[in-house]
Amino acid sequence: MDGGLPKEYIILILMVLGGLAALIFLIPHSKRRESLLALMIFQAILWLCDMFAFKFGLMSAPVRVLPKAIDLPVVIDYYFYPTLFSIYYVNRSGKSSEWSQLLSFFIWFSALTLYDILLERYTNLLKYDVIAWYGIWIYIGSLFFISQLCCNWFFREKSLFFCRQGERN
Repeated sequence: MDGGLPKEYIILILMVLGGLAALIFLIPHSKRRESLLALMIFQAILWLCDMFAFKFGLMSAPVRVLPKAIDLPVVIDYYFYPTLFSIYYVNRSGKSSEWSQLLSFFIWFSALTLYDILLERYTNLLKYDVIAWYGIWIYIGSLFFISQLCCNWFFREKSLFFCRQGERN
């Protein structure tokens, strides 16, 4: 090693900076509240699922932030993936056809699965001790689906959460 930061920490720093830039530039100002709630819903569901996966040895994170405090990959689970779901959720088009929406859904979580597999294969950020790539694909797809259902349920009555022009919430 040349004395610099290990590549895993550089990737984590890039995730934080890239996620912040994505939140600023890819989420319309009018949808910031919706985005924040989508991010928190995904965080909560991911936390519940990953606690069991990490506790029972299905996954591990050899290199992580706060290694003495928690076994979970904090940046990945609580920031980066929820940010990506938030961007997906607020930018999906409810006016397009069902096939188009389904295709968009599959593209988003398949791309995230590919990124996850690349992290597992080429870094020490994630290790799948038992689960194969298709298990991760199903896992991430299920997380996206359940999170989207929760967000859709929560935002079904928009008048409760969004104010009209000139009013304050």
